[in-house]
Order: sequence, then C-alpha cells, then structure tokens
Amino acid sequence: MKTNLFFKKLIFSFLLLFFISLFVPQTSFAAGRPGKVQGLKCGITTTSSINISWKPQNNVSGYQVFRSTSYDGPYRNIKNISAGNHAFCNINLQGGREYYYRVRAYRGSSTGKFSKILTAHTKCPARSATVRVSSNVRKHAGTNHAVIAGLTPGTKVTVICATNTKSGTPWSRISFQLNGRKKSGYIRSNLLSAGQSQSHKGVVTASSGLNVRKSASVGSKIVTTLPKGTTVNVLKGVIGSDGQKWYQISVKRNGKSFKGYAFAKYIRIS
Repeated sequence: MKTNLFFKKLIFSFLLLFFISLFVPQTSFAAGRPGKVQGLKCGITTTSSINISWKPQNNVSGYQVFRSTSYDGPYRNIKNISAGNHAFCNINLQGGREYYYRVRAYRGSSTGKFSKILTAHTKCPARSATVRVSSNVRKHAGTNHAVIAGLTPGTKVTVICATNTKSGTPWSRISFQLNGRKKSGYIRSNLLSAGQSQSHKGVVTASSGLNVRKSASVGSKIVTTLPKGTTVNVLKGVIGSDGQKWYQISVKRNGKSFKGYAFAKYIRIS
C-alpha cells in the first residue's frame, strides 16, 4: 500500500513539473545567456562608412558592436544597439582601410557569444603595385597567419585596401593572378612598389596646399608645403603606411631644394 502511494506521489510530481514547463518557457529562457549572433554581414559601403547587419534574436536587451583595425584585435565596444534593431552604420572612417567587426547580444548583465569576425573595407580606387622582393602572401595581416602564396620580384598586384597587424605594422590587402587563377591575401606594405622607373614632371592640384613629408606616412615630419600649381619632379611611387599611393618628389622653392613624399592623388603627371 505504501509502495503504491509512493509511486502515485512520484507520478504526480513528474506531471506537475511537466505542466509548469509548458507555461514558463520564456521565463526560464530569459534567465539564461543570449545565443551567439548569427548572419553578420556587410551592406553598403562608402569612402567613409560601412553598414553591417545581423540576424535578430528574441528576448534580448540589445546588441554590442565591437570593432578593430587589426584582424587579431584588440576589439573595442563602439556602440550598443537597442533590441529592436539589428543593423549599424559605422561613419567617419578612413577611406581605403579595412575594419573588423564582432557583435554579441546581451540580456541585462549577461552577454552571449561573439559572432564570427566580419571583414569589411571602405571604398577607394584600386591601385596597381609591384612586388619588390620575394614575398609571402598570407591569409590575414601578420606573420602568425598561414601563407597562401609566394610571389616573386616584379609580380604585378592590385592593392585593394590598407590594414595593419595588432602591433600596428602596415600591411596591404592585394589581389593577384597565380597559375591562371585570381587570388587575394595580405602582404607587408613595404614589400610593394608603385613607382615610375624614370623621373616625371608633375603639378600640385591640392587647392589648400600639399604637405611634403619625410616619409610616406601622414605621421611623418612635414618637409615643406607646396601651393596649388607648383611643378615638381616625380621620382617614384610607393605604397605608404596607410596603404595609399604616394609619390617621392623633389622641388626647388625660394632657392632651396626639397625632397620628400606626398599623396599621389594631389599631383597630376604632366
């Protein structure tokens, strides 16, 4: 008799738990962590903006967007998005540069797993370049990533955009032909050259003046500033630390000779 009573209580307990589970699935779900964000993709891009979007989730407080200028990080939270949205337009970006995004959902103080890394770049004109020395092309920027091809000196490539390693070393994303197939990958920017073999005359077209710098980098010391219409000698072209095309130039001003680097887009070859 006691045995039958025990089994009846046991069955009743199971049935009670079963019915409770039917009525509170949202409550129990809400107490757990959000799921991993899926479907992160790039939409419309401009020279200064990138649009991204992802698949929405139910029962979340919102989403956290993280970004880095290096595939290997560090990633920083740049925006929290409300639960009703699942897209973000990142503005005020540098033209011709690659950016990396990760997104995760949050519910209260609980956060879900990050999405896969999204690689996207702002628009810029494609630039031709030549490999200077025997070089490895890698899956991502950095010698810690896998080699996907080896290129010989003189190989012609197209520079898609600029990027850098976690430590800040400038790299370029390039496309190239190998054994009749088009490939793309990453190479250190200083292994590329985009210059003329002979000196050419050029004219400064920048309306507000053109800074000539000690090296092909916007952070380099300014040697002189040339007004619009100044004629210069274009010695060679290079891919700068920002992935943009620069010219090494020489010029005489007020009896002094100057030599340095300037943005190629502000010099018209005559």
